[in-house]
Amino acid sequence: MFPKYTTALGKEGIVMENNELQYNLRKFEEDENHIEYFISIFPEYIKSNPEKAKEILDLVMEIALNKEYELAYGWCLMYIGWYCFTISDYTNACKYRLDANEIFIKNNCVKGLIFSYNGLLADYTRLGNLELAIESGLSGIDLAEKENDEKALIHLMINTAISYMDYRKYDEAKRLLNKINEVYRQIQGSELIVYYITLAEVEVISGDINKGYECCEVAIELIKELGCWIYECEILSIRAEANSKLGKNKEAEIDFEVAIKSAKSFKNIIYIVKTLRRWAKHYNRIGELDKAEKKLIEAFNEVNSLNSLLDKSEICYELNELYAQLKRYEEAYKFLKEHLEIEKEIFNNKSSSWLARLHNKEITREAKIYRELYQEIDLLSGIGKKFTSDLKIERNLEVIYEEVKELMEADVFGIASYSKEEKILKYDLFIVNGKRKNCGISALEEENFGTWCYKNKENIVINDMENEYRKYVPSRNKGIEDDNCNVKNIKSAIFCPIVVENEVLGILTVQSYKKNSYNKNTVKKLEILASYIAIALENAKLFKNIEYSATHDWLTDVYNRKEILKRGQTIIQNNKGCSVMIMDIDNFKSINDNYGHATGDYVLKTISNLMKKDIKGNGYIGRYGGEEFLIVVNSSNKEYVSVLANNIRKNIENYNFIVDSKKINVTVSIGVYNYLKDDKYFNKHIKLADEALYLAKLFGRNRVVNY
Repeated sequence: MFPKYTTALGKEGIVMENNELQYNLRKFEEDENHIEYFISIFPEYIKSNPEKAKEILDLVMEIALNKEYELAYGWCLMYIGWYCFTISDYTNACKYRLDANEIFIKNNCVKGLIFSYNGLLADYTRLGNLELAIESGLSGIDLAEKENDEKALIHLMINTAISYMDYRKYDEAKRLLNKINEVYRQIQGSELIVYYITLAEVEVISGDINKGYECCEVAIELIKELGCWIYECEILSIRAEANSKLGKNKEAEIDFEVAIKSAKSFKNIIYIVKTLRRWAKHYNRIGELDKAEKKLIEAFNEVNSLNSLLDKSEICYELNELYAQLKRYEEAYKFLKEHLEIEKEIFNNKSSSWLARLHNKEITREAKIYRELYQEIDLLSGIGKKFTSDLKIERNLEVIYEEVKELMEADVFGIASYSKEEKILKYDLFIVNGKRKNCGISALEEENFGTWCYKNKENIVINDMENEYRKYVPSRNKGIEDDNCNVKNIKSAIFCPIVVENEVLGILTVQSYKKNSYNKNTVKKLEILASYIAIALENAKLFKNIEYSATHDWLTDVYNRKEILKRGQTIIQNNKGCSVMIMDIDNFKSINDNYGHATGDYVLKTISNLMKKDIKGNGYIGRYGGEEFLIVVNSSNKEYVSVLANNIRKNIENYNFIVDSKKINVTVSIGVYNYLKDDKYFNKHIKLADEALYLAKLFGRNRVVNY
């Protein structure tokens, strides 16, 4: 009859500590309505002594099962869910509260529904299912408004605002908080503290930092006045971020230190993790990347005990970005892979969550769609694995199209990626009637469906082009035809943003010559595929960076020693004519000694860029070691190579190297050796060019000597 739950202890397994508890258990056996007594004590018990609360819950649940008290059993499930939440078992917390929600729906218990929606809001957030978290919050808000339950309403609105912030929908969060301020002015006690904490956070993240700081100060005064020190870590963590953004680095450090100490005293792992992440961003902001790394690694270690997929996923992504900044691409790739694995788990949880809602009669039609979608998850996952396992993005694009056309109408299919440098959307793949077309680019200021989808981070779903295009573009010929390279007669279309960590990487589109080709199920499939495409794009980008870092010098962006030697030897083995130059920066040690190593790095990078302009496509440049560069020129013509070497030398000599508003003199010496066909060993070429370099230095530097 009831959802299955096994109690840990029978009645004989607990020694009753007081007569009051035994009395109320007997009263409950006589009357189901006496559950109200336990509802009144459970919240405080769970906060102060979760294990004791669990023992009492097991006893109450056993009675409810034996007496077939369905509604009372629902309330017990609610609080078992709360207990699971306190011990970071979010999956079971969600399961029990969903079961409770079903019982409350069946018994038309509005109070229970409001409670269960508030609980599910918290559970789904920690599981990373922010869409269902917000949906649960809004359902609870709707019921609380109808019941005129102001206390529950304020609680739900604040918690839903927090979920909106986790979802990075800051305007929606502000809207809810402003509504509380405008309509419900009787907020008191801890709820008022939470209100100001939430408002402070949303302002510091996305709004007016000074206003956010003021909210922090109000919350801190309330905490002192009411003695609610459990909230101290949250507000100090937010104020630390505000101080950091305002450039008050010393104040930020103090707030971070105290926030961590406070969070640890209350064993508040969630806020230990949040504060460490904010602290890492602070160090990143001021350029202390080594300290940022330490804080993020500390957060990563802490989050493993928290069992929060959302937090762990975000930390892995932040570590990926930090290591990419540091050009430590293998570590970046490791954390990106872990982030993607967690995202897949979150997606599977979402799928399970949708299926868990199938018993709710109010969402039968919607559930049917998700049941159909769930049946295709294995297929979609298999497709995703095909193109996320291949790190060459060019090979992935065709795979994506071949699979998509089997799943939905796809007379036209396109994938466009966004270039930050050029601020354009460029179609990497555009297929019409099975044939690939060159669709070109779209600047973001243009008005078409692709740019609208990108800028708004929202899907476009059109099933009657003639009557629906105006929602997105001012005129029909500025919409679909611009996007489609003048493809005519499109009747239905979907445009879906490709997103990773709230950053839009590009767009995905499918289109059909038929009306009404797409439904909610189609959109969900495409969203799933878009998430895999995002993974593939990130994989490819990191793979490219890893490949690049394996062959290039990180400072100068020319080939490293290993790669330039490899390329030189390949040219020799292929009997191609070439010449070798070894270039050394004159008196480089004195530049480092007199102006510092940062200036030395500046000189090395600038010289590399100057050489690239001279060499262009006529050879290869590599950093041979320290201030020495090895240049392989695709010519054995002595006159040409000599002129080229002297041009390099003169351009460096004449360049304005500015340090502290003053020009410093930088010159180079170059030794040149021209290839002879019987020379099969590249090392010999280097040795002879090096001897020529020695002579150039011996003769006074700032000159070219041919061997």
